[in-house]
Amino acid sequence: MQWFDGVVNDRLSRLLARSSGISITLVGRDSEYLKVLATSIVENDPKWSKRRYVEDFLLIEPEKGNIGIDRIRDIEEIMLHRPSGDGKKYVLIHQCERMTDESANAFLKILEEPPSFATLIMTTTSWQSLLPTIRSRTVSMRGEVPKELMDELRAKHGKQFPEIFAASSEDFSVLRYFLKKEPDSVEPDSFEVPSDLDGLLDMIKEDVSENSEAIVRRRRAFVALGKKFVATDSFFSTFRRVSSVFTGSRSFERARELVKVVRSILCDAVIASVNPSSNSITNLDLIEWLVDFDLGKEILTDFIWCDRFLRQRTSSLSSTLAAFRALNSLSRSLLRRENGGNLDA
Repeated sequence: MQWFDGVVNDRLSRLLARSSGISITLVGRDSEYLKVLATSIVENDPKWSKRRYVEDFLLIEPEKGNIGIDRIRDIEEIMLHRPSGDGKKYVLIHQCERMTDESANAFLKILEEPPSFATLIMTTTSWQSLLPTIRSRTVSMRGEVPKELMDELRAKHGKQFPEIFAASSEDFSVLRYFLKKEPDSVEPDSFEVPSDLDGLLDMIKEDVSENSEAIVRRRRAFVALGKKFVATDSFFSTFRRVSSVFTGSRSFERARELVKVVRSILCDAVIASVNPSSNSITNLDLIEWLVDFDLGKEILTDFIWCDRFLRQRTSSLSSTLAAFRALNSLSRSLLRRENGGNLDA
């Protein structure tokens, strides 16, 4: 199965082969895909071997929502010594838009004069949020999940398990997992979520890490939470019950996941209002629910807010306030139709 765009991989391989002390930024919409693509670039180096991951490779990614100055110092440290043999050292900065101002300025100094043996690879879903001085010192290249993979997923699982499609479109590891998995090997109740609010909150707080089916299940828990807020007549009292989920450890990550889900639903609501059968809809399991609603006047503003929030470089915003805004955006943007969403009415 062809996971990557062969043209992109060929261009990068040629660029790296003839360059020294270079910085590349992979720009796209799927952060996980960009990370896997970046790793494949390293492993395509003919002089690379797995044992070199110990001394000649450094992965930097957000911790508690940010990439801090200490991780930039790790780059300086790994560059103090030349790599083994005549190979290269690689640094992969995943979600580089999450660097704090302090770390971005420190990283800029590294970009100005990288060692000849260094290859710096950054990934970002928010190119414009990077410092202009960083953008000017790196070669940028688009890296998008091939559309053919999503089409294949729809054909393979779309009718039997439509709930996996949205999560797969947001997380390449989930897409890859289900493309390898046969439909008859998936348990029908694998993606069930609790109907009660407390059960949903417990599921949302779970650490699903790399379990693809659990990732789908937790995403569905966020969707179910959003549905409850759309249906409730007591928004504020309901939010008081859920606000604790968006405080403390990993609260920013949960807030981002909620905002991502809300953005996806708002986008599909607009598409479904025009053409419910469109192939552009990603929440396939929500189509019948979405057609029950008209669109609120603020839906475009709410979608733009979600998009901007997901492009924030730091976690300086309040996770609780972000969750409140996201749920409020959903509840005010989906207005139940008097005809109950009957498309023939």
